[in-house]
Amino acid sequence: MNFRKFSRLEDNSNFIVDMTALVDIAFIIILFLGIVSTLAPISSINVELPKATAEKTSVEPLKIIVDKEGNYYIRNKKVSEKEIAEYIKSQTSKSLVIIADRRVQYGKVVKVMDIAKQNGIEEINIATRRGR
Repeated sequence: MNFRKFSRLEDNSNFIVDMTALVDIAFIIILFLGIVSTLAPISSINVELPKATAEKTSVEPLKIIVDKEGNYYIRNKKVSEKEIAEYIKSQTSKSLVIIADRRVQYGKVVKVMDIAKQNGIEEINIATRRGR
């Protein structure tokens, strides 16, 4: 058998690559990435809280405020990390709300969370405000 007559290695002038399928796949990938990127959650910590008409709960959670410089406050009094631990131990509530400025270092908030967990807090919430 002579396979050379069926080979087109010598004649490359009529060689055409159909790019339609490649363009369709690229379009679908770009469309998929565009849709998925809009579903990604946007996280931020704000200190302004939304207004609510609901009544207060019977058990008031503990509140710790962290300002933009990373200072800690309990009942508007500046406290240290050691004082936070002592305050949490002295309270009966097992719920904590951290009210942190959105510009505070992430590590400062995590430190408060760590202290709270080590001292018996079961539920930790971060206060935010509803934004658009």
